[in-house]
Amino acid sequence: MMRERGKAGRTGDAALRGGDGEDPALVERVLKARARRLAEPRATGGNDTADGLAALCCRVGAETYAVPLDDLAEVMPLAGWTPVPGMPQHLLGVMNVRGEIRPVLDLHAMLGLPRPEPGGGHVVFLKAGGGREVGLRVDSLDRMVFVDPAGLTRPQQAANGLPERYVAGITPETLVLLDVRQILALDILQDRPSDHRRAM
Repeated sequence: MMRERGKAGRTGDAALRGGDGEDPALVERVLKARARRLAEPRATGGNDTADGLAALCCRVGAETYAVPLDDLAEVMPLAGWTPVPGMPQHLLGVMNVRGEIRPVLDLHAMLGLPRPEPGGGHVVFLKAGGGREVGLRVDSLDRMVFVDPAGLTRPQQAANGLPERYVAGITPETLVLLDVRQILALDILQDRPSDHRRAM
């Protein structure tokens, strides 16, 4: 079961409704919601609440995917990225964010989806540990929802052709919850930082 965040959510943040992924106000509200969650006392269940697992929904191709809010570092428009020669196709390239070189993964390639048209898109940066952040290229930002972990169908049971490695589960509404740990375990992300910097 999946619930969209209501207009007066339990954290007191404004509603994050579906809409235009280019709206900078949506980005600001998502980050404020995450900051508020980080300031709240931690429960033993991680980012699970009475409402479920808080997640940010993103559009990738014709599908909607969700990233757990607690794994989110920041989001921003995709701009100024540089390809890295000789790297696998699922590494879109690198971005210079406030002087820090960050790898950006191409979810289209990872999930076996057609490549998007050039231009546009957003990057969802994940917390990779050790102060590092790794980006995921998405087509647009959608909304924030609460996902019931007990209602998830495991990818091997869904028979929808998605790469199982990157999928934590699928809701009854066919929202795909990404497995951030598996994404961050990609071999390309374990390479030396100099391999990424050589493109800059």
